[in-house]
Parts: sequence; structure tokens; C-alpha cells
Amino acid sequence: MDLIQEAITAAEHVFLQNGNVIKNMMNYRCDLILSNIIFNENIRVESFSFKNEDICGMLIIDQYEKTIVYNKNQSNERRNFTIAHELGHYFLHRDKHSLFNDRQKNFKHNNGNSLNDLEKQANAFASQLLLPNEIVFHFINNGLHYFQIKKKTQVSDQALYWRLVNYLINNHGLNINSAREIVDEFREFSLASMENMINHKRALIYSIIVNSPQQNFLSINRTYIP
Repeated sequence: MDLIQEAITAAEHVFLQNGNVIKNMMNYRCDLILSNIIFNENIRVESFSFKNEDICGMLIIDQYEKTIVYNKNQSNERRNFTIAHELGHYFLHRDKHSLFNDRQKNFKHNNGNSLNDLEKQANAFASQLLLPNEIVFHFINNGLHYFQIKKKTQVSDQALYWRLVNYLINNHGLNINSAREIVDEFREFSLASMENMINHKRALIYSIIVNSPQQNFLSINRTYIP
């Protein structure tokens, strides 16, 4: 199993173990999943206003407790990704280091070549955990547009964009350029739909995801575009 697939598979299993807090998938919010994981793992979470705004979050593990610290100046959506990223370090890397100090460069999408393997894994874990395959399929299958998904799930625009790109690559065999074109169109149609200019369901993403056979998500050989 390669490093990215290991991270994605780990996130899927963490979601399966903690997703019982979601009683109705249409009411899914990633912060509820994060809170449940934090409670079940007995992790302390603190916010701090770092003087260096480049610092997004930290994971600290010692003999007394496990602590995630996030920069309180972040948006709620960015905070969610930061916490999920630190949980990635917790589940995947706690046997390697006891302190992780993450800056903005560690979270940037499409910057994969400059990241070390641990950061690539933590990003892949976070992306999969915040928007599991089942949730992506369910929202698209129920006709939600891009910004409705963003609002419901409480993820950032960037996180949602790249999650959909990776979903199309891994579940429907598209290359990155085709996947990005489809997600770009979906976003544009969603904007137009909110202004009553066009029905967002005309976007190609619906016919690809809804009309194609739903796959066994846990058995797919995956890649991840950070």
C-alpha cells in the first residue's frame, strides 16, 4: 500500500468508527465528526492567537495528554481542515514524532512536490475525513450544488474543490485536467444557478457521479492530488 492510499484508508476507517454521530447524511457537518473523534480519543483542543500568523496548528503528545492547538484567527472552515490535518498526524505518525508544528505551506493544495511524506499523508487524511466518499455521492445524488455542499459540510472552498477533483479521479477514472474542468463547470453552474441564470443540475458532474455505478469505496486503488 502506498503512502497516500494508506492515509486515505486510515481516514475511511476512522470515519466508520466515529460516523455514528451522523443520523441523517443530509445533515452532515464535518465539525460534528471531528468533535466525536476528539472526544473518543480523549484529545484536548485549544485555540491560540499566534503572533506568527503563518502557524496554522500543532499536535503535541506527551506522557500526560494529547493536544491539538489551532490558530484562532482562522476561519471556521480552515480550522476544521487544520484539526483534521493534525488528526492525520495523530493516527498515522504519533509513533514517529511527539510534536508537529504546521504552517500554511503544509496545507497548500497543488503544492505536493515541496511537501514531505508526512505532510502529504496528513493532507490526504484530512481531505478524506472531512468529505468521505459516501457524503460526496449522497449530496451530488440529491442534487445539491457546489455552494450548498460547502455550507452544509463546513469545509473551505479550496478543500471542497480539490476533494471533488480527487473523487472524480479515484472513483471515475478521470485524469486531473478533465476532473478540474468538470469541477470548474460545476462551480460556475452553481454560481449561475444562485442568480437564476441556469439550472446547476445541467453540470456534467451529476451525470458522471449519479448515472455511473456506485463503487465499493473501500476497495479502490487511489491517488491523491494535493
